[in-house]
Amino acid sequence: MANVVQLLVLLGALQAPASPAARTPATTSAPAPLPTPTPRPPRPPAPPGLSWEEADHVEQTLTRMEQRLKSGRAAAETVVVTERQLNSYVTLSLGPTLPAGVSGLQLRLSQDRLGASALVDLDRVKAQLPKGAASGLLMFLGGTLPVEVHGRLASANGQGRIDLEQATVGGVSLPASLVAQIVAMTTKSAAHPQGFDILAPFPLPWSARQLRLEPGRALLDFVAPRP
Repeated sequence: MANVVQLLVLLGALQAPASPAARTPATTSAPAPLPTPTPRPPRPPAPPGLSWEEADHVEQTLTRMEQRLKSGRAAAETVVVTERQLNSYVTLSLGPTLPAGVSGLQLRLSQDRLGASALVDLDRVKAQLPKGAASGLLMFLGGTLPVEVHGRLASANGQGRIDLEQATVGGVSLPASLVAQIVAMTTKSAAHPQGFDILAPFPLPWSARQLRLEPGRALLDFVAPRP
């Protein structure tokens, strides 16, 4: 469940047209031999509605944004990712890295709202909780069940916030406070001893100023620095 919410937060800004490569002036010297590309291993066919090309495009965009951040370059632009592109990247590229017990992750984008659904092995989730923490409705649920999370996203001035509106496990509603508690307890690490607080404001990636959600796509706005 934690990964569902984290992906909603972190993957809303992964797409932008790749900048065309700069042309090299012609010279009279013999061109250097091009390196032999490493053969890509065969990949399974993409499921219906998804595309390896779109997943690869998101991967290339991630690299571009990381390079931009490291170089300190900034420009006014809007980075756009569609729902299909996002799901292609999540399913095809990130699928093998998702934790055991989480499968079939699907993200949905609508006006100022986002949602996610997945199949989650609740027995694995409860095994990570402190003894006695799986109380209330959660203690009566087990096995692999569909999990759905819906929330409203608000952002401004480089900060974002998710307000959880609904979370269901196997069709049973859970209060937002319980969901936040589960996420915090199951995401504790040496770097984050308190875990991940899904109800707290968070900085937008790559120094973006605003993240906007529309039906079927997300838009990440960058503002050029003042001279």
